[in-house]
Amino acid sequence: MIKLKNILTESIVGNKIVCDNCNWSWDIKDGGDDLYMCHKCGHNNTPKLTEQSSKVTNLFIGQPNQENWNQTNIEKWQTKGEKYLSSFLKKIGAIDIVVTNNMSTSAVTNEIKKLAIAGALVSGKLESVTIVSHRTGCGRFNYGIMYSSGGGAATEFWKVLSQYCNSNTKIFLGGCSVAEDPSIIAKISKITNCTVTAPTGTYFPGIELVTTDDNKFNISKRVGKYITCTNNPSGDKKYENFINKHKQSLFADSKYYYKISRKLQTITKFHDELNYISPKNLYNLRRRIFTPPLEGPPPAYRYLKDDAYKKEINNLMDTLIETMTVKLIQDYIKSIGCVPTKTNPIQGTRSAIFK
Repeated sequence: MIKLKNILTESIVGNKIVCDNCNWSWDIKDGGDDLYMCHKCGHNNTPKLTEQSSKVTNLFIGQPNQENWNQTNIEKWQTKGEKYLSSFLKKIGAIDIVVTNNMSTSAVTNEIKKLAIAGALVSGKLESVTIVSHRTGCGRFNYGIMYSSGGGAATEFWKVLSQYCNSNTKIFLGGCSVAEDPSIIAKISKITNCTVTAPTGTYFPGIELVTTDDNKFNISKRVGKYITCTNNPSGDKKYENFINKHKQSLFADSKYYYKISRKLQTITKFHDELNYISPKNLYNLRRRIFTPPLEGPPPAYRYLKDDAYKKEINNLMDTLIETMTVKLIQDYIKSIGCVPTKTNPIQGTRSAIFK
């Protein structure tokens, strides 16, 4: 672990920077883009390293499991154990920043600034960034930087961090279904201009496990356990527009949307708007659905009187809709500059615990 007293030539007192020219001080969080510049005398307080080997090139931000009121006694002891583990890992240099229960996203951003002031982080020199908890990564900070509605502390965090990244920096975000909405990962990749990977289910570091969670798109079950974004979107909005327009019929958990008539409408939309099914196949499907009954005159249809035939039609339509939905998700992910994978393309999950 870097000892700041060995590498600093400027003064840092707590959360403040003290100008080594006039002794005026200011809070790190208020430093902005000119973090080291004294606005009283104009002196540049950019630190000078005396130990060049102390620079951090693989940044690790770790978060112990967060306490909550309904934890069992065993879970409480596990949480305490993770806190002690975090403290130990930071002392030996395996973790650079430990996120505690009372730390906001802005507070973590300030910790990054402190590392920079200490000379541990150098502009454009990070090779990788790992942000994860020791157990599942389902912490408050993880949600604060990944699920923000945009702007504010989350955007500031990524902008500050991006100063120390380059186009080859790889970022891994371990957590709870971080990539259930791939647009979040694509946004982070755009802000940082880095390759960003995140799990689509709940991530358990150290045991090579990502659960197949039920969520918005069920990506972990349908296309892969990880999403990787490279800030190279195609710009084609038709897949995103289709999802936004028809998300109720595609992803709603309602029996109303599982009627044969509704399923046929959904399949027809796939044909009309995305050309996912050929006119000939759509025509043949309609013929099967609207087959007259084996007995009795039309306009009744066979599926209305024959339960076995109705089940056959339902299974056929379910298979078609699921196949086209998976293709839609794949095309959407690709259109925003991302790819799904079944394995972590950035780093093994075991190595995501230690640097």
